[in-house]
Amino acid sequence: MTPGNADLIRPIYAEWGRGNWRPRFDVYHPNMEWGWSDEFPGLAGVYDDRRDPNPRLLAWLREWENWHVEANEYVEIGDHVIVLVTYHGRGRVSGVEVHQPGAHVFELREGKVVRLEIFNDRDRATLSVRAAQPEARSRAS
Repeated sequence: MTPGNADLIRPIYAEWGRGNWRPRFDVYHPNMEWGWSDEFPGLAGVYDDRRDPNPRLLAWLREWENWHVEANEYVEIGDHVIVLVTYHGRGRVSGVEVHQPGAHVFELREGKVVRLEIFNDRDRATLSVRAAQPEARSRAS
């Protein structure tokens, strides 16, 4: 049986679930674009950014103790995988515990991740994927 797109990205969450944000995975395309939706002021934007360590990611992680993400469900829609996640962490200064639902949207081509966008709102993530589907674009024309 050929693995689905969700199977290709599952190993990412084994690392992210432990709070390991450094690995570059084989499934990433060399010119992968990634970033945050506009729900994240100061970090919003999806573009090619291969710096390592990545200053945008470090800016986010600097605010948290033990930040990690748990994959709850994988939803395949065309060339996209929506991963419904729960973020876990503790504010470095405030000490407040956070357990927040969110979503990651992966776009894959030929078995490689070409784009990743991080969302706070699961519904917005799903709407962004549905709007990107060929049938949705043809209806809008």
